[in-house]
Amino acid sequence: MLFANVTGEPVGKGSARACRDALICDILADFRRAFPDLLFELDEGSATVNAQAFIRGNDRVVRIYGGLAYHAAMNADGLVFALLHEVGHHLSKGGRLAANSELGCECAADRWILAKGAARLRKQTRRTLSIERAVSSIEQLTALAGCGRRARKRGPSVCWADHWPRRKHVLVRPEAAPAIPRCYLSEFLRLKQIAQRETTNGCSTSRRQRSRC
Repeated sequence: MLFANVTGEPVGKGSARACRDALICDILADFRRAFPDLLFELDEGSATVNAQAFIRGNDRVVRIYGGLAYHAAMNADGLVFALLHEVGHHLSKGGRLAANSELGCECAADRWILAKGAARLRKQTRRTLSIERAVSSIEQLTALAGCGRRARKRGPSVCWADHWPRRKHVLVRPEAAPAIPRCYLSEFLRLKQIAQRETTNGCSTSRRQRSRC
């Protein structure tokens, strides 16, 4: 997701917290019913404003962190969208993450929500998703994070899901969502991380060599 730089602004205590607890419990119950092959986890104690899809052994896991689940800016549709996006990493076809070919890339996950995910959730649980309300909720978080002020040209191709104004445009007009068979963005970031590690290791080796002189 886009929320790495967001600070947590949790809902208040008392009745507001109780209402959010009940909402999260209901949403997670619906997701477990609609997608029984996935494990859904709430890390309530974490202040991280994000959600994550990952594989643990033989299990495919979706985890939502407390900083996002209890953020005051998030409404029910925003939470549903965030969880569907992570489910999309597991179930979508198309572009793969360079770091893990078992998971779909960001744009593939978003396309899956629009093409299949929201409809499956509605069919299995009658829980609907308003993209407009979800976008409004998420936009408050991206504003807090300073996301999307300008497009970031990273790597051989710019991923529309990495630039919030473009991503928002695609979400409300799904026919504008281009299919990308290969995730150039995640591949570029993976190669960049490798290069940074090699540079760091090279500097460490150089310092050790100088210390022996």
